[in-house]
Amino acid sequence: MNLFLIDIDNTVYPKQLGVFDAIDIRINQYMKNLLGMNDEQIDKLRKFYWNKYGTTMSGLIKHYHIDPYRFLDYVHDIDIESLIKPNPLLFHKINSIKAVKIAFTNAPKKHAVRVLEALGIIELFVDIFDIISADFRGKPNRYAYEKIINKTKADRYAMIDDWEVNLKTAKELGFFTVLVSKEHTKNVDLCVQRFEDLDENNLKFNMIVH
Repeated sequence: MNLFLIDIDNTVYPKQLGVFDAIDIRINQYMKNLLGMNDEQIDKLRKFYWNKYGTTMSGLIKHYHIDPYRFLDYVHDIDIESLIKPNPLLFHKINSIKAVKIAFTNAPKKHAVRVLEALGIIELFVDIFDIISADFRGKPNRYAYEKIINKTKADRYAMIDDWEVNLKTAKELGFFTVLVSKEHTKNVDLCVQRFEDLDENNLKFNMIVH
């Protein structure tokens, strides 16, 4: 079985739609309410958490013992349907790839479902492996990848994401890696500016040792 792990935010839709910007605003507001920090302090702390833990939430759990479920509900309470519309070209592209598709996201499943439904592509995915599935230890933490490998036990893996650091872990585990970015890098196997530009003939699936 070929398994294609597909990131959600800023990967299956362009960053310019502003979905993640809206989430960012909610995260900052959550931290203002919780910690009473100003914007500059929050920005500095979030960068530290990203570098050390991979996500803001992981840092807040470790240092402030927040309720992750409440955090996820609060920061993803945005009007997705006004920002994202159905994308028939994306549907055709994903449908043409001969592999089992699983959404692999640091967002909660509820958010992923809303995004995939708004794009009109949810029927193409057999499962959603979210931050809760990863026991709140999301990408790029190796734990999340190993858990999904143990769950799926596929023969070959490929992964697409908009964050190079997330693909670094995937590549270390033997996945074929695809970066969605306007910038090219030699640290992944393939770069595309948007998902729809992915040529399925160039997409490989690497066998890994379980």
